[in-house]
Amino acid sequence: MRKISIILSVIAIFAVAPVLADENKPGFGNLSEDTKEPIMTSSDQMTVDSEISQAELIGNVEIAQGDLLLYADFVRITYSKNQSKIDALFARDNVVLISGEDRATANEADYNLERGTIVMTGNALVSQDGNTVSADRAEFDIDSGATSMSGRVKSVLIAPSEQD
Repeated sequence: MRKISIILSVIAIFAVAPVLADENKPGFGNLSEDTKEPIMTSSDQMTVDSEISQAELIGNVEIAQGDLLLYADFVRITYSKNQSKIDALFARDNVVLISGEDRATANEADYNLERGTIVMTGNALVSQDGNTVSADRAEFDIDSGATSMSGRVKSVLIAPSEQD
């Protein structure tokens, strides 16, 4: 039985790679292309606390940076001390991340602009080219486009069609 679980683990590792990588682009969407773009927000309510360099967006939150879109019910934005740039975004409740044709959903997302990572936790689901991978946690590296999934990873992979 142990041998079967090891074999299944190895198969799962190699099976996830095609879902999270494409011939034309590495990993999830085109995240690295968006990082130089301005960040635009919209929400039902916004509260800014300059003393702690934070803003909270509540209700129907939409955030766009280039082709990267983030939707959630609540987002906390943390600014640098001089408020010249955004350091991090934390989103929760009905979180949806879209980059190009790729889509990810989770209970929470933490976008750390300094580290260049987006970590999605709680029922993370990543969809790309008809393939899906679900896990407890998904981490996206902005620069490389690589994605790491952990915590009971499950995948549904669509076999590529033969093209002449």
